[in-house]
Amino acid sequence: MYIVPISQMPPVSSLGAVTPKSESSSTTSKTELPFSEVIREAYRNLTEQQEIAAMDAFELALGETDDLHTLMINAEKASIALELTVQLTSKALNAYNEIMRMQI
Repeated sequence: MYIVPISQMPPVSSLGAVTPKSESSSTTSKTELPFSEVIREAYRNLTEQQEIAAMDAFELALGETDDLHTLMINAEKASIALELTVQLTSKALNAYNEIMRMQI
């Protein structure tokens, strides 16, 4: 029986580019990733992982695959991507609500 190796899940975004720490203060070129792009990338990752998991489940139901461990790994990836997206949206809404409560 051939066992398919686990591949690394693609990152939501390059979070290192969000807040670069530069040693020299003379460099003024900042590489910042807008928050909207982080959310957009998380949503793209979520839909991609859900499509993969749905396709795996469909193939299993048709009997075209017997690779159950890969199916479960892809289902967990989709679950984790959903949880990440929900947490990011929740944090964004909480931050927005906190800003709206501030008195000027």
